Amino acid sequence: MALLQVENLTVSFRQDGRSTPAVRGVSFTVDRGETVALVGESGSGKSVTALSTVSLLGDSAEVAGSITYDGQQMIGADAALLHKVRGNDISFIFQEPMTSLNPLH
Repeated sequence: MALLQVENLTVSFRQDGRSTPAVRGVSFTVDRGETVALVGESGSGKSVTALSTVSLLGDSAEVAGSITYDGQQMIGADAALLHKVRGNDISFIFQEPMTSLNPLH
């Protein structure tokens, strides 16, 4: 069983009565002991995908699909579970690509 399983994740943001999609149909799994890097072009939804795993998106976000961590559904999870998981079990390292990725090395 996967430690983190994201299935058909869709995230949109509401503004002025309209909904704008940011992520469409993302699915992936992370097994115990595995490290995963989300790589893609600027604006492709990497940060939105990552932040949605622990409900760190703003109130205007509409999140659908399934995000299961260690057997527990994270979409709509209560505050106690989110507090326990954030930073302890699920963490992020955001990097500025111009300062961290050097194609010459």
